[in-house]
Order: sequence, then structure tokens, then C-alpha cells
Amino acid sequence: MFDTPPPVARSPESPRELKDEKGTDRLAKDFVRWCCSFGAEFRNSPDITNLRYWIRKNKLKIKERQETELLESARLLFSKRIEQLMRKSEVPN
Repeated sequence: MFDTPPPVARSPESPRELKDEKGTDRLAKDFVRWCCSFGAEFRNSPDITNLRYWIRKNKLKIKERQETELLESARLLFSKRIEQLMRKSEVPN
């Protein structure tokens, strides 16, 4: 009876939009994704130098206090990701 419009496809969000929308947790997730994006055999460490490079690269404005929160969240996510990768690589006996 009524035609429903098709769902609107969302364009990929920019890191700035993500910051406004989701806050520290979303940024930490994206930072960790970037840390792990250099291939299967290489991981960029979630340290302050890499974080500041990533912030500049994405043209974000983050206060020092937010940097600390972001780094703490990113380190937790990074260790979980490495743990998952290690479990995947284990061969069952």
C-alpha cells in the first residue's frame, strides 16, 4: 500500500565527525585499527608518539587530558586485539 523509501547509504565518517559523535572510545578503536593496519607481520605500538602522529594525520584537535584517556583506552583495545590474534594463530593439538 505504502512504498517505503530505500535506506539511505551513509558515507564513511571522517575522524572529526567520529570524535564529535562517539568520543574517546570510538577514537581509541580507530587508532588501534590504524596501529594494526600495516600488514600481518607488523604492529605499530599505541604510544604517545604514534598517537600524536595519528591525531595530526587526521587533523583532530584533542586536549592533553583527552590524549591520556585515548591512549589508555587504545592500549586496552590493542592488548585485546593482540590476544585474539595469538589465539587464532594457535594450532589445536
